[in-house]
Amino acid sequence: MKRVVIEELTTGMILAKPVTNNAGLVVLPVGAELDEATLSRLQRLGLTSVYVEGESGDASGKTLDELEAELDHRFRLVAQDPIQCQLREAIRLHLRTTHGISDHPEATPSA
Repeated sequence: MKRVVIEELTTGMILAKPVTNNAGLVVLPVGAELDEATLSRLQRLGLTSVYVEGESGDASGKTLDELEAELDHRFRLVAQDPIQCQLREAIRLHLRTTHGISDHPEATPSA
């Protein structure tokens, strides 16, 4: 199960937890498959995220290049802010590390 923000939900995803309204009533049950109508409904409810089936570390089959492009897109409006740039690069390093790519070559021992 993984938590996904509303803006990143896509059709075909399956709910792993029920979605409830402010009164606690279930509006979408576990196992519901998301389609355009349910995506619109979730947005109207004002929810920020829901739980769907899948692994939390799963990046929906995206390649490292796709993830880095998405990262750059998300930080595009704050590209001039040095703190935000540091955050972006820390996330980029994490992405590369989790994909088996090291930006920092290991130091060779000196004799």
